[in-house]
Amino acid sequence: MRRFGIFFLALASALVTLSVHAIEGELAYVDDITSLTGQCYIRAIKLDPVEQKDPKEPDAAEDASPATVREGILEIAAGEHAVRVVVEGESASLWVSLAADANGPLVQVEWERLLVDGTLLANVQLQVTYSDGSTGPYRLFLMWSEFLPTVVTFCRNSYREGVVALGERAVRIGVIDADTDGRYDILEGGIVLVDADGDGDLLATGDSHERYFLDEPFNVDGITYQVASISEDGSTVVLEESEASVPPKAPLLPGFIAPGFEGPNEEGETVSLADYLGNVVLLDFWAGWCGPCISELPTLRELVDTYGDQGVTVLGINLDRSLGDFLVALADQEIDWPQIFDGSDGAIGALYRIEGIPMTYLLDADGTIVARGLRGDRLIEAVAAMLAPQETETDPSAEEPEG
Repeated sequence: MRRFGIFFLALASALVTLSVHAIEGELAYVDDITSLTGQCYIRAIKLDPVEQKDPKEPDAAEDASPATVREGILEIAAGEHAVRVVVEGESASLWVSLAADANGPLVQVEWERLLVDGTLLANVQLQVTYSDGSTGPYRLFLMWSEFLPTVVTFCRNSYREGVVALGERAVRIGVIDADTDGRYDILEGGIVLVDADGDGDLLATGDSHERYFLDEPFNVDGITYQVASISEDGSTVVLEESEASVPPKAPLLPGFIAPGFEGPNEEGETVSLADYLGNVVLLDFWAGWCGPCISELPTLRELVDTYGDQGVTVLGINLDRSLGDFLVALADQEIDWPQIFDGSDGAIGALYRIEGIPMTYLLDADGTIVARGLRGDRLIEAVAAMLAPQETETDPSAEEPEG
């Protein structure tokens, strides 16, 4: 009996220890995600033809042109919502069962706007049902185009946000249902935003230093945490200190020091960013297969020819698939400014979290990021402004010299 007593004491102690490290936070529903991010994982449902007459819809006038009616099932969380598009002449109307009952009443939802490609977009708030029977709000964008009339695409337009105590400070966090399935509890299907720099804002861009997958460890103030669990509706999140140790992500925004790196040039010699600091440096992420990158080469040549002798260096970071492809691109394009070969999955591209190319970072002599993503005339103008002599303000109280 004494052994069992010792065992249960040890188990209780372990549970207490675990509970000490568990950090629980309440997350409020936020009805609009567009101020946070415009990125979206778009999903689709198929629309099948249905009877033109339906008691859920107003009777059409006898002399009206025949309507084309298509309907599909939108699966969100643990429920199903009917989605119907009715096309009459040149107009299309959208009908949705807002509650999670595919056989329930359809409500007409007005299109919010027409996108540049002709797609109609509606902003719809559903009342979704979760597996435990509870319900909650969930906002979606629904999109339909006459050029692909048998499909409705959709993506989420809501998220969860709150404050949790991490270390010695309260940290704002947000959780996004990135895969638009209406559920937050599948960690590999979501994103967590963490106000790591403490500025009160959440940066949700793809290359953000505050954006992580829900199942990815993250560093705040030198401590590594991870999401242990999150409720299906996203209202409650549990964090814990992680056994893994990961460094904080370096901010890639103007005003921050650009992360240092090194790599081989075309001759196989190791060069680093530090070799070029002391001058204005333009980091140019590019590849020979990238059409827009090649189109940008005249701008880079203009920078080199015009400002090279004024202390401006263009440093290319090449993301071609092989060293051979890199060398061919250099020869074909007659590129003679410094280069580092990083490859398609190299460490430098990962460090800078490159999502698309061309991508540029303009650095001052100290290595501080001045601007990012500039191309063409805007890039030339930014470099010229950095090199322009700074006007010295005149003290109006100073006496004029005697003449």
